[in-house]
Amino acid sequence: MAQKNFTNSLGDALTIFWTDYVGWGRATRSEYWWAFLFYCVVAGSVLGFLGLLWWLATLVPWFCLTARRLHDTNRSNWNACWLFLPLIGVIILIVFLCQPSDPKSNKWGAPRIK
Repeated sequence: MAQKNFTNSLGDALTIFWTDYVGWGRATRSEYWWAFLFYCVVAGSVLGFLGLLWWLATLVPWFCLTARRLHDTNRSNWNACWLFLPLIGVIILIVFLCQPSDPKSNKWGAPRIK
């Protein structure tokens, strides 16, 4: 499957989040954080049963987006398991997610932004 280019916009981030959630390529920093911002705004405004439905509907896309972001930094998606280590694991994962993209092609494909 050909990897889509990304142009740093909220619209592109959300389109890729909802349509490429089964892809195991790469995700840029801006793609990840735009989707994260949108998710936080919606999750913060939805309560109760709708909030539970929102969480369930976005669980798989979030896992895949996080895996693609880790791939973009040339790390395995197994690094997401840091979340199971209270506090320090979350900090380690955030540091990994904030790292710049690997500018070269790696085993998960070419970068989305040249």
